[in-house]
Amino acid sequence: MISGGLDSSLAAKIVKDLGVEVYGVYFAMPWGCCDKIKAIEVAQQIGIKFIVLQLDERYLEIVRNPKFGYGTAMNPCRDCRIHMFSRAAQYMRHIEADFVFTGEVLGQRPMSQLRESMKLIEQHAGLSGKLLRPLCAQLLEPTQIEESGLIDRTQLLKISGRGRREQIKLAGTSNLTYNTPAGGCLLTDKNFAKRMKDTLDHGYRNFRETIALKWGRHFRLNKDFKAVLGRDEEENDVLVRHAYINDYIVQLKNKLGPTLILKGPLPSAEIISLCGGLIQKFSRYKDAAPEEIIYWPKHNKNESYVLVAHPVGDTQIDTWKI
Repeated sequence: MISGGLDSSLAAKIVKDLGVEVYGVYFAMPWGCCDKIKAIEVAQQIGIKFIVLQLDERYLEIVRNPKFGYGTAMNPCRDCRIHMFSRAAQYMRHIEADFVFTGEVLGQRPMSQLRESMKLIEQHAGLSGKLLRPLCAQLLEPTQIEESGLIDRTQLLKISGRGRREQIKLAGTSNLTYNTPAGGCLLTDKNFAKRMKDTLDHGYRNFRETIALKWGRHFRLNKDFKAVLGRDEEENDVLVRHAYINDYIVQLKNKLGPTLILKGPLPSAEIISLCGGLIQKFSRYKDAAPEEIIYWPKHNKNESYVLVAHPVGDTQIDTWKI
């Protein structure tokens, strides 16, 4: 299981150098902590096959209702790993591989990489005895892979803790490129978690709809309608690209301001007009008289209409803000 980060890249290199045929399995999580481009580069550098598995609505249901609870925000770390490891186990059986391995380090992450959590994840993923952690293997009980002689345990490592000094040193001696450890899963960010919870509470139409949660300003107008404003031209464009087919696109008629994506069923003129006031509030016209706005459904830009923005105040905006 390869993310493009330091630990998984190093684990892949270690196991490959032991003469094992390695398949790098990457899980595509658009608001996660992985880097697909870097993972591909690492796979090419090491000389291993590379497979992408997409997270989907099944994963969102885990985020909504994790069996083993959340971390600091809305991060279901143990359930997340069980889900991904289970799918990796399915792929392992599909290609008739012998085991799954990861770049996990004992004690590096409090929710998922303490000894008991690692055992729990292995068991619930259906990988008991078949999940190898090369970077800390000598600190854990031997796996079936080591006991059977498929892997020489003496060639594995005993790294623990949150620091990565030893991994960086090993990567340097191997001339291995990797992503510098940074960022992390957005589900650990409390602001992003609020947006995710709002989306799950009010209904979503597909996994793709959650991708746009990482961009723009988000406002819950009422139980049926949500507005998302771009903060610059790049975000305006990306929000339009990721809008659902039945969302509405709203702009100032002169297009000198943020683009707004309105999510909800058949909005009234009043809702659209309020969206115009929201746009105007975050534009250069925030202190001007109400401006004309133009709006259309995402699926048909030719079906456009014009209204006048309804002024909105700071208190109202604070109430709506997610």
